[in-house]
Amino acid sequence: MGFLRTLLALSVVLDHLGGGTTDWLVGGRLAVQLFYVISGFLISYVLTATDHYQGSVGRFYANRALRLYPVYLAVAALTLLAHAAGGGAFWRFYDHLPFAAELFLGVSNLLILGQDWLMFFGIEHGALAFTGSFAHSEVPLYQGLLVPQAWTLGVEMSFYLIAPFVLHSPRRLLVLLAASLALRAALVATGVGLADPWTYRFFPTELALFLIGSLSHQVLLPRWQAWTRRLPRLPEIGTGLLLLYALAHFSIGLPHTVRDALAVALFAALLPLAFLFQSRHRLDKAIGELSYPIYICHALVILFFGWLLDGAQQRQPAMFTVLVVVGCIGFAALLNALIADPVERLRRRLRARGEAADTAVAEGSREGRADTVHSPGKAETARRMTPAPHARAVPSGRTVGTIRRAP
Repeated sequence: MGFLRTLLALSVVLDHLGGGTTDWLVGGRLAVQLFYVISGFLISYVLTATDHYQGSVGRFYANRALRLYPVYLAVAALTLLAHAAGGGAFWRFYDHLPFAAELFLGVSNLLILGQDWLMFFGIEHGALAFTGSFAHSEVPLYQGLLVPQAWTLGVEMSFYLIAPFVLHSPRRLLVLLAASLALRAALVATGVGLADPWTYRFFPTELALFLIGSLSHQVLLPRWQAWTRRLPRLPEIGTGLLLLYALAHFSIGLPHTVRDALAVALFAALLPLAFLFQSRHRLDKAIGELSYPIYICHALVILFFGWLLDGAQQRQPAMFTVLVVVGCIGFAALLNALIADPVERLRRRLRARGEAADTAVAEGSREGRADTVHSPGKAETARRMTPAPHARAVPSGRTVGTIRRAP
């Protein structure tokens, strides 16, 4: 699964380079949607197959934030410095925006959340307005994003917000899946869902892809695990098939919508095998750790080489492509070493501390229940420790009073 994730990240890089590289691997749009399927699979695994976040939604959110924000904020800060060093054209873009648009961009640049919704807004008659597409604007607002490709993280984070309340319930999962698919069908039928940004930036319709990945984990993974016990090489075979498909996607002679649907179905069906493959091969997991920083840093790397080798992208596109791909991989490894790896160690410590606290609370609760059942009450203890009163004569017809435990 790790190598697949990195191939998908490189698909986006090649797509954003333009020219003849847009139809290499699986293309940028499909790569993003397959990331959604993989994310649904992994988040389902984390929430339903482990005890890491059992009963602690806040800890899950904090863990996701630590996964996304440090690398994102580092790249955003470096991009800010690059724009400042490049003459400030980026800032001049803001000079012509209304305050509401500046605020929208400022908040979404900082928090990531909202960058996906930004694609549905534009500037009309000098004011921020819902236009249905970034293309219907006097100036495209995404030009004000420091990390323009991070809008996909906004879609991911929307899924994270609802995942703890959905993935534990098969009924909710299936209802939301049906609703998301029905909404997509309705938008396509009306023609709205055929054009960007509605094709893959609208969370309510993309939710189906996350949930398909979750079903792949919950339904297919146990079955593949059982079959793998009889055929131990199944994970290698399944992963190899997915890699071959990623390399041959654009060679398949089908309409692009059918071809993309085939890709989603194939990935959902075989993802459990790629997951089992990753658990066997540490190198695959290590390669996969490059996927997120490659995705986040590639616009900055393209900007850097475009400045360093002015005009090379047009004059020598092959050389420029190689430089960008190698630069993205190298920069991603550096981001992992300096930021992601230390943060990952912090995440593990926090997770272990949270699990230890949960265990202590559970044990304390069990001991409390045991004390309630087996230990004498305060009044009973007092009765046992108080010396018995001296016997005294009792008038005929009366009984001796006794100390009773409080009910």
